Amino acid sequence: MQKAVAVWQGKTRSNGTPITSFEVQAASGHKAMVDEPPVYGDDLGMRPTEMLLGALGSCTGVNAVLLLRKYRQPFKSLRVEVEGDQLPDWPHAFTQVRITFAIEWNGKFDAKLVDEALDQACNKYCPVDATLTRGTQIKFDRQDVRPR
Repeated sequence: MQKAVAVWQGKTRSNGTPITSFEVQAASGHKAMVDEPPVYGDDLGMRPTEMLLGALGSCTGVNAVLLLRKYRQPFKSLRVEVEGDQLPDWPHAFTQVRITFAIEWNGKFDAKLVDEALDQACNKYCPVDATLTRGTQIKFDRQDVRPR
């Protein structure tokens, strides 16, 4: 089981409205800041939707690197660009996400093997892609914490 904890930073503006920044910490100990732009937040970190696109890009990218190496394709660099179109109204869900693999080559490559590797990187081995495309059910619970 994977786990991440998002903790509200507890800050408010001088008028008493809350600042929406959260620190996210994974079980591995790594941390990231998440926030919204002004009006809702203070722009102290990535937007949650940006983090989602980044998670998809890095997940497919990790798999692409491993598969391209496995298939002995001579890549020199890899950049994964992820763009998403969102609904104009709340909850602004993504309606389409596009992934572009920008690959710099260091010699001749087999286009068919590369396409196979990228397809597998996205559609077979990436748990983020699988979570987004296979109808994951999200459940919630509430835990009431008493003041100390």
